[in-house]
Amino acid sequence: MQRSWGENTLAARFRSILSRLARVWALASGRDSLADVHSEIKFYEEVRVWMAKYDAMDRQNRGEPVPEDIQRLLASLIDSSTANGDVLDIYEAAGMPKPSLEDLTSEFVEKTQKARNPQLAIEALRAMLVDESTAVTRHNIVRQRAFSERIAELMNKYTNQQLTSAEVIAELVALAKDVAKEAQRGETFEPPLRSDELAVYDAIAHNESAVNVQGEDTLAQIARELVQVMRRDVRTDWTVRDDVRAKLRSSIKRLLVKYKYPPDQQPGAIKLVMEQMESLAPKFAAERAA
Repeated sequence: MQRSWGENTLAARFRSILSRLARVWALASGRDSLADVHSEIKFYEEVRVWMAKYDAMDRQNRGEPVPEDIQRLLASLIDSSTANGDVLDIYEAAGMPKPSLEDLTSEFVEKTQKARNPQLAIEALRAMLVDESTAVTRHNIVRQRAFSERIAELMNKYTNQQLTSAEVIAELVALAKDVAKEAQRGETFEPPLRSDELAVYDAIAHNESAVNVQGEDTLAQIARELVQVMRRDVRTDWTVRDDVRAKLRSSIKRLLVKYKYPPDQQPGAIKLVMEQMESLAPKFAAERAA
């Protein structure tokens, strides 16, 4: 009989019961009177996760798509482990210190790797990474995508058993350190790039040929001038008036032509720069209207 995550099979009913058990345990695990059942609860939680992993691997081997519910199992563990949404309860349930970008020491990694519920510990770190990377790369589509892809890659490796719990925790912490350094990247340029200028620079520098031929300093100057153009020409009605939008795009293209960007004439490079500029436009329009 073909297995299915959504059908009312014995396995599906078992997973449903384990999901409810996880929610109850997250709320009650701190009680001293329940200490004697901790090992049993942990066993069932491990079974739940491994069932999803094996189901996913089995489907992949048969060339079948993996249901979205299975792909998102680990991501949903945090939400399903607490009924009141209190994030601190999740860390307590995981048996780990609360993650912080300012205190990602080797001691933190060691404590987290020894957490009584490694799945919840991993998901707590993943959730923190998603929130922090989104905040620090706001309006920067290149860096947002880069961090999102790195997080997804790590979680896929963990789901596919390419990384152990301890290994993925160490990798997530290393990635978190990169996120913590993100806000200071613009300071490496002379003069320093503001966050909006850095977002444009990242879009321009995504073209490797431009970096190799024109160099980082020239690309940084292009970014500064593009931001100046956007601030000068953007209007609050730029999204609804075709003439305003066309003027913006024309100004951007003229500046890129002036600098002979991109040197390899790849249309995708221009498209990405346009996408980044339009992502910043609402911010500039709001500033102009204030």
